[in-house]
Amino acid sequence: MSTESTEFKRENLEQVLKRRFFYAPAFEIYGGVSGLYDYGPPGCSFQANIVDTWRKHFILEEDMLEVDTTMLTPYEVLKTSGHVDKFSDWMCRDLKTGEIFRADHLIEEVLEARLKGDKEARGL
Repeated sequence: MSTESTEFKRENLEQVLKRRFFYAPAFEIYGGVSGLYDYGPPGCSFQANIVDTWRKHFILEEDMLEVDTTMLTPYEVLKTSGHVDKFSDWMCRDLKTGEIFRADHLIEEVLEARLKGDKEARGL
């Protein structure tokens, strides 16, 4: 009987996806750029299926309109808007688990739970 673990290992999944060319880091031969990826044939097909499902739901079923805009924002736009000099999200850490949360999201979750009557969220 095998004692092999069936625990999910993200690194193993990423290796398989890269090896089968679902995706690869963009500009990899030049050292890559963090957060940018190129999709191979299976990755393109997978992405197309997700977009198709999204369109069926939101455009056809929810009767919404689709727009296609640029994905990159020029530095000057971010500088002028104040994002470069001033923008940051307040973060907080759970002292028991070490998990990090955006403070605004955590406050929203707690308030929603309190409105629903969650006694633990209300501190009772």
